Amino acid sequence: MNKRTQAMTSSFVAAVLVALSCLMLPGSIRAQTFDFDRLEKDARQYTVIIDMKIEFSFGMQSNEHEQRLIGTLVSEDGLVMFDGGFLSESNPLSPMSSFSFRADPTTIEITTLEDEKFDAEYVGVDRQTGLGFIRITDAGDRRFTPVEFVTGRQFKLGEWLAVFMLLPEFVTPPTAADVGMVSTLVTSPEEFALTVGFNSLEMASVLFDEDMRPVGVLGTLTDPSSSDSDPGGLMESMGQFALPLLGVITGERLDKLIADPPQKGKTDRAWLGITLQALTEDIAGFLNMDTPGGIIVNEVVNGSPASASGLQVGDVLYEINNQQIEVNREEELVVFQRRIADMGAGTSVEFSILRPVDETIDTITLLAVLEAAPLAASDAPEYENDHLEFKSRDLVFADYVRFNVEQGGLNGVVVSELKQGGLAYIGGLHLGDIIQRVDGSDITSVDELSASMALLESERPEEIIFFIWRFNKTLFVNVKTDWN
Repeated sequence: MNKRTQAMTSSFVAAVLVALSCLMLPGSIRAQTFDFDRLEKDARQYTVIIDMKIEFSFGMQSNEHEQRLIGTLVSEDGLVMFDGGFLSESNPLSPMSSFSFRADPTTIEITTLEDEKFDAEYVGVDRQTGLGFIRITDAGDRRFTPVEFVTGRQFKLGEWLAVFMLLPEFVTPPTAADVGMVSTLVTSPEEFALTVGFNSLEMASVLFDEDMRPVGVLGTLTDPSSSDSDPGGLMESMGQFALPLLGVITGERLDKLIADPPQKGKTDRAWLGITLQALTEDIAGFLNMDTPGGIIVNEVVNGSPASASGLQVGDVLYEINNQQIEVNREEELVVFQRRIADMGAGTSVEFSILRPVDETIDTITLLAVLEAAPLAASDAPEYENDHLEFKSRDLVFADYVRFNVEQGGLNGVVVSELKQGGLAYIGGLHLGDIIQRVDGSDITSVDELSASMALLESERPEEIIFFIWRFNKTLFVNVKTDWN
C-alpha cells in the first residue's frame, strides 16, 4: 500500500469515526457553524502554494522529484512554513550515522492565492516536528501579512477544528475546506491534542478553532523509541487501521520555531552524548533503587560532554538540576531528550546519580557542560566535481566513531557520492574513502580540495593521483582524466 492509498484509507476510516462521534456528542453540530467564507478570506492572506524541485541522493543513486505543497507565510519578510518531513536530514538514517542521505531543494517557486509568483530559498527543517522553512528572495521591499497563532489555548475533547487543504493542480480553486475533531488529549510521551477527520496530505495546514482563530498546524505524534528512523512519524504512528496519529502543533511551539527557524548546516540543539534507557519499575526493583524514574546510561560516547563529566555506563540519572526525572517508560524518553536539546550549548547541568558499585549503590553528583550536537553527515560542507563526477564532504563526529579513532585523529574529506561509470568511479575511488592528499597537496577540508582540483583543472594532467585512507589502510588511486 503506497502513502497516497494509506492516506485515503486513513481519511475514510477517520471520516467514519467522526460521523460516529457526531451521533454521540451533542455539541458536534457546531461544526456546521464555521463561517468558511470569512475563514477563506483571512487564510488567503497568508496561504501560498509551493512548487519545489528536490534532488534526492545517496551513494551512487540520485534522482530529481517535483513536490507541490501548501505553505503559510509566518513573517512579514517572507518566511514560509510547510510540511518538510521528507527533507529532514535525519530521515532515513540517524544523525550519528556517517553515511549521507541528501534531499536538496534545487528550485523553489511560491505562488500566492492572488497568483503572485516569487522565488524562494531553502532555510531548514525542524527535526522534531518535521516542519520546514523557506524564505522569499525576490520580493524587494514588499511586506507580507503573516499568520498570527493563538497561544495559551486549552483544547477540549470533542471540539471542532478546520483546515484548508491543497487540491491537485488540475482543480480550480486550488484549496478546499476540511473539518476534524479533537478525539483525545494525549499526556504521554508529550501533551498532544489528537484529532480525527484529517489526513496526512493536510500536514502543516493551519488549524482554526470554532472562533476562526489559527490555533496551530496539523502535525504528527511520533514514537520516541524509533524517531531516528522516521522522524516524520508516519510509520511508527500507524495503528491497526493504518491511521497516523495526527493532531495539533501548538502556537507556543510554532512561535519559537518562527522566531529562530532551523537552518540547514547549523546545529542549535544541545548534546550530552549517551545512549539511554528508561528506568522502569521492574528494573528499579531489580537494582533495588527506590526512585519513581530515571535514565539508565547504556553507553558514553568518547569525547562527549557526558564523558568529560565522568558519567559511566550503568549510572542512573534520577535528578536534573535538583528536579526528579520521572521517566519510567521507554515512551517517556523523548521528554528527557528534548529537555537536554532545548537547553542549548554551553549550559551547565547538574545530575544526581545512583551508581551501582559491587553490591552497594553510591549517590553522587556530577556537573556536565552541554555542547552543540555533532554535525550530521548530511549537514557537512560539501564539494562536487563535475568532471570526475564525485562529491565529498568534511569529516563529522560520526566518522570518528565509525572508524574508532579519536576526534581529530583522522584528516581528510569523505567521498560521499559517486556517479556509476564516472571517471572517479572507474579510477577506483570508493564511497566512504577519506581523501587525504591530491597530487601531493594535503587535504583537510572541502575548501582545500576545491582549490586543489581547480588548479589541476587549469593544468589538465592526464591523471590525478589521490592518496586515500580506506578502513585502516592507505593507498594511492590513479584517476584518468578526459578534458575533452
